[in-house]
Amino acid sequence: MSREISSPTRDPARPRCRVSRGDGVESTMRGIRENLRAALCIPGGNRRPPPTLPPPDDSAGEGREDLISALPDDVLLSVLLRLPSAARTSVLSRRWRRLWARLPELRFPHPTDPLALARSRAALAALAGPALRLLRVVAYDADPGDAAAVLRLAAARLAREVSIRNVVPECRKRAVVARAGARAAVVLPCFDRAELLLLCLGYLRLVMPLSGVFAKLTVLYLSDVRFEDACDLGDALSTARCPSLRKLVIHNAQGLSNLAICSESLSVDLRNLEGLQQLTVVAPMLRELIIINCFLMRQPVAGISAPVLEKLWWSDVYDPSSVQLGELAQLRMLVTCCFAGYGLFENMQNCVTVLLLQHFQKIAFLGMLIIPTNMVNYQYFMEATALLPDIENLHLRLARHGHVVGTCVFHMLKISTSIRRLNLDINEGIKEKAACSPGCVCHLPQDWETKELRFNSLEELSICGLSGADCDFTFVKRLLGWMPVLRTITMNFNPSAFVSEELCKELLCLPRPETCMKIYLYRNGAKVMYTPAC
Repeated sequence: MSREISSPTRDPARPRCRVSRGDGVESTMRGIRENLRAALCIPGGNRRPPPTLPPPDDSAGEGREDLISALPDDVLLSVLLRLPSAARTSVLSRRWRRLWARLPELRFPHPTDPLALARSRAALAALAGPALRLLRVVAYDADPGDAAAVLRLAAARLAREVSIRNVVPECRKRAVVARAGARAAVVLPCFDRAELLLLCLGYLRLVMPLSGVFAKLTVLYLSDVRFEDACDLGDALSTARCPSLRKLVIHNAQGLSNLAICSESLSVDLRNLEGLQQLTVVAPMLRELIIINCFLMRQPVAGISAPVLEKLWWSDVYDPSSVQLGELAQLRMLVTCCFAGYGLFENMQNCVTVLLLQHFQKIAFLGMLIIPTNMVNYQYFMEATALLPDIENLHLRLARHGHVVGTCVFHMLKISTSIRRLNLDINEGIKEKAACSPGCVCHLPQDWETKELRFNSLEELSICGLSGADCDFTFVKRLLGWMPVLRTITMNFNPSAFVSEELCKELLCLPRPETCMKIYLYRNGAKVMYTPAC
């Protein structure tokens, strides 16, 4: 049974609101959502201006009733939880003015709002409901005082997750960093109930708390920060003060010269730590360690004690005389990078990669990012990478930059013929640099076009990023000819590639009949698996 409510002056083109008692809340949710979107002019609505009620009319009776505001509080709160920014509903009417303050989740997702942190600060001070389980704020070049106040208020109420992102445009980044020393520092309070803490502060100065225990914190993400005291950071990350920490991420940080991490964490991710001189990691339960551009152009000093480490991503300076990795008996995955070219930086990075690979005799999975910066001096790359550990799975990610990938792949396969699985991930790289020089080896006769290789153990092959060009087809044809025992082949074309029916049929004819081959391409923006036309 349903009751239909309408106004005598209703526009015939306007749909009627139906409130069904039999179906309950869910039956009215769609209409409520559309009306709210229209009223608030938020994305996803029809962007009509806020609706106006007809003038008072005694004959209208209940036709003048505000159907949405008349709903019970628990229904309205359920609706508000689905909005991107519930605090903005306070402008609707007196009925809505304080309703959002009872929500367990608050979001301020508009980075163009220069007062986002100030608004969230006022919102936290006005909260009347239970403890918050989530707070997300996106600000624009925020004031450190507002950031500190929001964190202080959130620490007293938050029960699960807090995320603050201070967006600083790239064009203003240098000016913001320069004036950071003259601005007040943000003092991080102790979140004793939070489980996830994500702070991207736009290079505001950050001071870690000197005391207190982050008892339930499992994930800590710090990015674009300028630390005041590295010793305080190491102490705050200790097992005694973060007993539940499982994942630590620090990206794009300044002010860390000596970082010591003694923790029970399972994953540590450190990237772009400007000025880092010494790193110490003592983590008996650590499973994954990522070090990227932390010692760039500096002598690295590091001691890693992680006896059960399984995954290591090292794309940084490495010197076995000053970097102690330990035995790493359980390591199964190593990821690093090298450059197919010759220059001061390229030569140094390739030497670092060789030294790192020499630390291991056997490894299950090796991932390498190969960047062809200058293929004219390609022989230097071949000399630098003349030997690989005994590996089972080889993952090569190649930034093409307009070059033919067969040259690099042939060299890497030539020194790893015992692999069982091969994954090739090809991307075009920077389009502005996607052009060969006149003396590039791409224009010369290629070894991979004439010489033979044989992989008697390789059973799985996956290629991503194929362009559909003739050179790619020729390369794939040669590649499959070297692999007589392949069981599965997966090929993924680039989303921008034009792939004809004839090309797909030719590819399907290349492997043996017993080999399972799948081809994925894009049609109308969607990824689909190719099926031969009947």
